[in-house]
Amino acid sequence: MEEEKIISNYELSNDQFEEMYEKCKKITFFNCESVKEPTGVFIGGQTGAGKGGIDVFSKQEFIHKNQNAAILDVDVYRALHPYTKEILAKYPTIYTKITAKVTGRILKRIMAEAIENNYNFIFEGTLKNTEALETMKNMPKHYKKIVRVMSTSNTESLLTAFERNYQQIQISGYGRFTNVETHNITYDGVLNTVREIEKTNEKIVIEIFKRGKDMVSPIKIFSSETSKKLASEELVKGRNEDKQLFIEERELRLNKLLNTLEPKDEYEKEQLKKLKKEFNK
Repeated sequence: MEEEKIISNYELSNDQFEEMYEKCKKITFFNCESVKEPTGVFIGGQTGAGKGGIDVFSKQEFIHKNQNAAILDVDVYRALHPYTKEILAKYPTIYTKITAKVTGRILKRIMAEAIENNYNFIFEGTLKNTEALETMKNMPKHYKKIVRVMSTSNTESLLTAFERNYQQIQISGYGRFTNVETHNITYDGVLNTVREIEKTNEKIVIEIFKRGKDMVSPIKIFSSETSKKLASEELVKGRNEDKQLFIEERELRLNKLLNTLEPKDEYEKEQLKKLKKEFNK
């Protein structure tokens, strides 16, 4: 009940919403142009998986075609919330929940405008549920629809997420520890969404990526355009292979985190326990 009250305290007025929406729209559609055969790219993966690498890959792909693309990034929209700094400082553990309602409304409106105007677009989400699939089903037939997913294992993505938390705290003075349970729900949800896409008759290209030499150089390991194998099976295979990499190095990183991070409350203490538990499975 307390959480609901906090969330309601940060609901925006119509004027505040419209002002935030216009800022998000200006950033998203900067330099965008209508094209005859547009492409919509949907990027999926759990927190810490390295989705930003696919984002860079996708942007470069459009640049090579001498085209621009609208970047639909909820994290960017969230940062434009008029009370984002206050929320992060006071309620870092429920920051996403507090801002989710308004960013969800903005995302739907911006995506609808992008599709209506025949813009190329890149949507970096999670694909933890089939909401994006429903959007794809309703898109015009002339749109090429591509789903790109990272095959990062849950242990690696959790480590990355917690390391990023620590860096954020060091730089800004505030931040939040990743919720391990939410992370794992998303991890399972991405696989389920890929399976649901495979069941449809929609013309949707599914591509699976793994991390490359650095975070912004992902490597494509599967495309449904060139293979008759199931993308879901290749995603599971990629995750399992990733889990067997750098085991000793990951143990060192885990120990460093456990010895470095200073939990502020019981919530954060619990998340560190859950993080450790994931490595003992």
